[in-house]
Amino acid sequence: MNIPISIKLAIRNVFRNKIRTLITLAAIAFGSVSIIIAGGFFEDTFLQMREAVIHSHLGHLQIYAKGYIDHGASAPFDYLIEDTEQIIRQISDIKHVTLVTPRIAFSGMISTGDNTVSVFCEGVNPEGELLLNKIENIKDAETGLAIQEGDNLAKEDQFKVILGRGLAKNLGAKPGDSVVLLTNTVGGSLNAFDMNVKGIFFTAAKEFDDRALRLPIEMAQNLIRTEGVQTLVVLLDRTENTEKAKDEVLKIIQKGKLPLELKIWKQLADFYNKTVQLYGKQFFILKLIIMVIVVLSIFNTINMAIWERTREIGTIMAMGYKKIDILRLFLAEGFILGVLGGTSGIAIGVILAKIISFFGIPMPPPPGATVGWTALIKIVPDLLISSMFISVAASLISSFYPAYKASNLNITDALRHY
Repeated sequence: MNIPISIKLAIRNVFRNKIRTLITLAAIAFGSVSIIIAGGFFEDTFLQMREAVIHSHLGHLQIYAKGYIDHGASAPFDYLIEDTEQIIRQISDIKHVTLVTPRIAFSGMISTGDNTVSVFCEGVNPEGELLLNKIENIKDAETGLAIQEGDNLAKEDQFKVILGRGLAKNLGAKPGDSVVLLTNTVGGSLNAFDMNVKGIFFTAAKEFDDRALRLPIEMAQNLIRTEGVQTLVVLLDRTENTEKAKDEVLKIIQKGKLPLELKIWKQLADFYNKTVQLYGKQFFILKLIIMVIVVLSIFNTINMAIWERTREIGTIMAMGYKKIDILRLFLAEGFILGVLGGTSGIAIGVILAKIISFFGIPMPPPPGATVGWTALIKIVPDLLISSMFISVAASLISSFYPAYKASNLNITDALRHY
């Protein structure tokens, strides 16, 4: 394969001043490494936060009776799903669906005798929630809902509750204590059960832990005197299949003319969405800073090369090289610097990411949470491509003005230059 003479000259010129070239390549590689490490850290944070939210409470999809999304907050018992078994069977047959579990939620008061606190109550299927809470696609990830003291709910439990960590602290309750749970029934009358605290749990959401309790769904239905449920929570094999599963569920709803509606996890995870937006803007600023550093580094290298090689430029122009040839030569040098620096940065960045991930980065609890996590550096193909693109683009941009300047040198003045 014949390599164009401009490329051969560019390769030779890049390595003419080895020290300066190595410093320039180091700056470019540093930029690439920074993008890979910082971006990988953000991506891992998003992943862990996303999966914690999904597996602690939201699931991938939530299905409601029609009208619940708009009016359920003010009249939750007016929008109950009936005939849940048939609906669960239909949705469970959809590809990628691993679990459909029912829930019913209501407000109430809980008392230990000495303390009384308003609570958010969730009637759940204990077996379904255990499966939902498992996080299997993240290394060393904690379960979405963890038991701090006592035990989790079991299928055969009667008159048992588990309390959020903050709620238990406010009540002064511990496993084994007796409490009274008071609430309104669907018909509007009052009903109360004597319950026993089986365990204390915590999730990724401190706000939820501060006011929530869970009890078996059959007990919840008996307490509020209904056979319906408010929500069907759907768990998928992978979060990436959310949109596909959503489309299939909507087809079932439309085909059967079922009075149902749904939301996906992303529509419910407000804190996660705002965090992604915030970090995304921070990462964009970081990319701009890195690009400026690379541009200045290569601009200095090419500009110095032109100053040192002014007589050489005059000579090759006198030999018949056109302005476009000179421009192409110096742009080729910038391109080669960008490719070499970007490639080196990617190799170093991937190695560093794996080393850091092997040890992990202990992180404190994020705002609104009480549980820290071990951060890793996620290797994302898009970030590798992005770092290479930024390296090459910044190199070409920074090379253009010096190259244009060189191509417009006066031959006579260039030959006289010392």
